[in-house]
Amino acid sequence: MLNEPVVFLHGGVPGVTPYCSGPHIWGRCLELFAAERKVVALDLHGLTVDAQVQEARTALKEDAVHLVGHDLGGLVALALAAEAPQRVRSVSAVASVAAAPTGDGVVNLTLAHPPPPLWSRRSQAWALERVSYSHQHIDGALLDACERAARNNPPVRSEEFQPSLMAAKARLYETCRERGYPVPAQVVWGTDDPLGSFDQGLWLFRLIAQKQRAAQFHAVNRAGALPFREEPETFHQIVSAFLEGVSER
Repeated sequence: MLNEPVVFLHGGVPGVTPYCSGPHIWGRCLELFAAERKVVALDLHGLTVDAQVQEARTALKEDAVHLVGHDLGGLVALALAAEAPQRVRSVSAVASVAAAPTGDGVVNLTLAHPPPPLWSRRSQAWALERVSYSHQHIDGALLDACERAARNNPPVRSEEFQPSLMAAKARLYETCRERGYPVPAQVVWGTDDPLGSFDQGLWLFRLIAQKQRAAQFHAVNRAGALPFREEPETFHQIVSAFLEGVSER
């Protein structure tokens, strides 16, 4: 059913990620989806994963929706659907390093030592360039929106965030292993994501697919951590095809 809303959940760790995320981060891909369906882009501010899950759940209406979450938003979407599967038709977790297994790998230094002052226009441009395969999508409109986000919602770091992240991941993995992930889900990953390896994306998919037959994995070529901005048409095609398949079930 094409009238089922698609809800977008942005990524970004509160007070940590050097660029200020929000609904603006989705860019032109929202327009592509809005031509077909009702689109809602939530602006999450909770300082823990559980707080963001509750924030998103409160914002949703009673109708079932499709969730599309980027990075931390992907984990929030996966956790919300596991908690309330009757309200979620599908989940698309996009470049969700936050949800993917990390193992004992070396700490990722891609976003280490951003230029000061943190969350300034220059600092955010640096961060967006570092996580992207191509810089062409980083324009004045994006940087203006990131600056506004920093002014309107000054980033606040919480010591409770990391424990909440680990607890949310543990619950997600337990759900996948024990009773199986309850709704159709796909993982979308950029082939050149500097924040998370391709294997991390595949392992997240394998966990979900253990007991969920309607699970898919898609790679977006020549894209980093923001595949929906770098390759919006390809991203739209991948997600739209998945949503159509789910809606026909």
